[in-house]
Amino acid sequence: MNKPKCPGCDGSDEIRKVSGQRALCRSCSQKTRSVFQFCWGCQREWPRDASTTNVCKQPNCAIRAALLSVKQITDPQSSVRGCPFFRACPGCKALLTHNGTGCPNIICPQCHKEFCFRCLRAECYSNQYYYFINDFSDDDEDDDDDDDDDDDDEIETCEIVNNTDTIQCLGL
Repeated sequence: MNKPKCPGCDGSDEIRKVSGQRALCRSCSQKTRSVFQFCWGCQREWPRDASTTNVCKQPNCAIRAALLSVKQITDPQSSVRGCPFFRACPGCKALLTHNGTGCPNIICPQCHKEFCFRCLRAECYSNQYYYFINDFSDDDEDDDDDDDDDDDDEIETCEIVNNTDTIQCLGL
């Protein structure tokens, strides 16, 4: 497992795992002149009243830890290659992954919200997979050169969103 970043200083050089999920940042401990501990998984400060336990009791610790993991989808044929392996549904916060086949749009099995696994927007059609599929359904009569409505200019590019931003947006 990769070293997490300290929530106090955002560094990882002076970190060591204490026990269980507890980690200690030497740099922050020196600055604050007290022991600065945080959760190795969810990367939030360890509650001072929980000093006797080695299991994080922070809300949504497991979900945050999964979202902060560095594991990515690496299949070169996948429409979601380069995405984090885990995503939180923008609707219900359920932890999801993509099966790697088909387009990047998925439907959450929990709340039935549709969203793009890459950019997390609702029904993203600004990716090559949408255009590839729709090229087969276009009628020949739609090929009028008179139609200069270039809607492609209005479509935002579909870029992979970092899970760190998602955690903040969803309040995890």
